[in-house]
Amino acid sequence: MLPRGTSSMPPPPNPAPYFPPPRVTLPSGLEILRTYSGAVIFLEILFGTLVWILVASTQVPLPVLQGWVMFVAVTAWFMSIVFLCVFLFGYANRIAVNWNQTDFLFHGATFVFYFGAFLLQAATTSLHHLPRKFNATTQEKILVDHEYNLSIAASV
Repeated sequence: MLPRGTSSMPPPPNPAPYFPPPRVTLPSGLEILRTYSGAVIFLEILFGTLVWILVASTQVPLPVLQGWVMFVAVTAWFMSIVFLCVFLFGYANRIAVNWNQTDFLFHGATFVFYFGAFLLQAATTSLHHLPRKFNATTQEKILVDHEYNLSIAASV
């Protein structure tokens, strides 16, 4: 028999050892460029620069749509550089944030914004065949052929 006040069941385990605090699994310094996250950030910077240049070099027939595309390209480009610098200069080890979750949310938000910008740029590109009327005697396309090709490249 068991002594009084004791049970045959062991006490429940302490949950603290099973849920360790978040830690940074992404490396600091130049080693970040060897990870998938670092490669994606580098590609975001590269392609963001290309979109920025291509959209800026076209005539803007629909300023509201292409203004948003330019805002997304410039903002995501700048934020990608800041995010990369956080890891390159080792600030990730000094700031108590769950960097794995932050990395996931950053890339997810960037994807959503770039996808929305892609849809708006593609919509602008698809209107290239519509005429723009200046007066009754002349008609000009919204996008001339050269600008149409640049707009396709910016969409892609």
